[in-house]
Amino acid sequence: MTSAASNDQFLEPIERALEAYDEPTLRQVAGKLYRPRNQWPAEELRRRCIETLSNAPVIDRRLKELPIPSRGVLRLIAQSRQPYWPVGSLVEWAMTLGAGDGLEAIRTLLESGVLYPQLRTGGNGLVIRGIETWLTQTSDPQVYAPPFVTQRTLREPLPLDVESLRVEASGPAIEADGLEWPLRLAIVHQQVSANPLRRTQTREFFKRDLERLRSDALLGTQPGESLVEIADPGLLAVGLANAVGALDEQGGDLFAGIFPEAWDKGHAPALAEIYASLWKLRGWTPLGGWDMAADASRPLASATLFALSLLSHLPDEAWADPRKLETWVLSRHPFWASKPPAEAGIAAFLLGLAPTLRLVQTCKLPEGGYAVRLSPLGRWILGMHDAPPAFAEFPKTLLVQPNLEILAYRQGLSPGLIFRLSRFALWKTLGAACTLQLEPTIVYRGLESGESLESLLQTLDRYGMKSTPTPVIEALRTWSNKRERITVYPSAALFEFATPEDLAEALSRGLPAQRLTDRVAVVASEGKIDYKNFRLTGTRDYCLPPERCVDVEEDGVTLNIDMARSDLLLETELQRFAEPLDRGTSPARKSYRLTPASLRQARQRGVTIDALTEWFEQRAGLPLSPAAALLLSTTGESVPAEFHRRLVMHVGTALQGDGLMQWPQTRALIHQRLGPTALAVLEADAEKLGKLLAELGWRIRFEAG
Repeated sequence: MTSAASNDQFLEPIERALEAYDEPTLRQVAGKLYRPRNQWPAEELRRRCIETLSNAPVIDRRLKELPIPSRGVLRLIAQSRQPYWPVGSLVEWAMTLGAGDGLEAIRTLLESGVLYPQLRTGGNGLVIRGIETWLTQTSDPQVYAPPFVTQRTLREPLPLDVESLRVEASGPAIEADGLEWPLRLAIVHQQVSANPLRRTQTREFFKRDLERLRSDALLGTQPGESLVEIADPGLLAVGLANAVGALDEQGGDLFAGIFPEAWDKGHAPALAEIYASLWKLRGWTPLGGWDMAADASRPLASATLFALSLLSHLPDEAWADPRKLETWVLSRHPFWASKPPAEAGIAAFLLGLAPTLRLVQTCKLPEGGYAVRLSPLGRWILGMHDAPPAFAEFPKTLLVQPNLEILAYRQGLSPGLIFRLSRFALWKTLGAACTLQLEPTIVYRGLESGESLESLLQTLDRYGMKSTPTPVIEALRTWSNKRERITVYPSAALFEFATPEDLAEALSRGLPAQRLTDRVAVVASEGKIDYKNFRLTGTRDYCLPPERCVDVEEDGVTLNIDMARSDLLLETELQRFAEPLDRGTSPARKSYRLTPASLRQARQRGVTIDALTEWFEQRAGLPLSPAAALLLSTTGESVPAEFHRRLVMHVGTALQGDGLMQWPQTRALIHQRLGPTALAVLEADAEKLGKLLAELGWRIRFEAG
């Protein structure tokens, strides 16, 4: 039972709704909720409404007075662990439960004071003049259900016929470890920390990010514990990370956010948090994958939760056929009832996503297919058990190796440890033994987010099966020391000199600057600079598009840089995919060359053909050269190239070549057509083909060689 004190965090949306009710509506709600005997003023009515919502005996009496469909809607909200729902989903539930008018069932809940309008941000000053008016005149209305109220409905099963869903299964129950999605959400957070995800005005990802998420080596692969394929698992991971708050939405784009505190409380709270976020997903379905243009996720969310609720009505050990569950729901759900499809994604959810979240156990049926039932964790999440099941603990689960690689045995991982590791080590593989890599970039990021050398070593020592190797300690100490020497300038002026000697001379003359590289220095305050001592060749505004300052030679891989037009970012960009070329030319020009080795490293760093094409267009004003595209597309891969010994026969015209390829007598002796007038012939067939052509009156000439 939830106390009034612990319920304070849920009062704000109720107070806002009560403030928005006009006086007749407020008196109507209060009259049904606690039935005042006096004509109290409006402020007193609001206070007593809030007090009543924490009065268990009164709430229980009001719930018993509600019709079954309305009470069932509250039960489903409680089982979702999500107090905010669109009215449309609630109407679908009420009609699936047998209500002739689903909207009337929801209106009854609002008028009874156990459901409240959700007022959007900026809704201060809104006046609700009647519940029915708000329902019918609001675009896509949303409601808020106080958890203390909905939880009172959990132990009262609904009168549903679920016996027909049962199947006999005698095989072993299969249950996942539930870590698949905590791992993937941590990887999403890690990747977005390095590269935020950009979205269009329609909230769709840009094509480059969309393709990257679909083909990502970690996020784009299928979870090993799912029994059916999950569509777009990488985009699903992003959607879940956004829903739980691990991503922060700013101006429509997604940046790294803060993981919920539940992750530090153990497996069960973290998985319950992810489960609750499922119902906030938009644009993803188990069969269709990611499609923001489609709104199919809304009815599917209500139908999927209803299927899980049906499982909660079965005994703990009873198995159900997911296909029968889907048929049961589709035949009654108003979105599909008139013409139920063969499948809508409910069975795919129960066999694909639900097992990986440890919501259900599965069992193989003798006749083929699988049966499902709620796992102990699933029954707790849906409110059937008072306490979550215990999870096995293996405190020593990391093997830190001298080469800076960390082997993390999965049975000892927890959501909290997964997130802590993600702050300073890069995830490389997922499996029974996951691998991570310590790298300077991500260690710096961890230090910037609040970690210290001591906290990093403490984590490795606490969970490591062996003492942390000395090379690892020294590497972390070196990176930590470098980070601690970093100076942050809120604003500064960067000076780039033509030669190191010019920079040294400027510093000797009193330029108040800090040397960054052999040719670049930073000045904290531009007001301290006397520009009459400098001959400026140009200034750069880094808010403008990049300057075109690269010439591409005829070989397609040699790049010449006009240093007078380049900026400080150019050489950093070039180092990702090209090697410097020493030609002994003047300091005003530098050269770089694309090589198989430099492009192999570029591929490992995530440089794609699209990214390199965009760079060529921005910096050279030209499309990506064919030679560069060839090297980038083939480095790191095994591209088939075969050499065969053939004779090449040249004929006079393309029409003659067509005739030879069509005439059955000669066509059988021609191995391959190389061009309009060139044909490849095997040496063994050359003499026979020559005789045929001689019979046609052709003059045959063999080139000596």
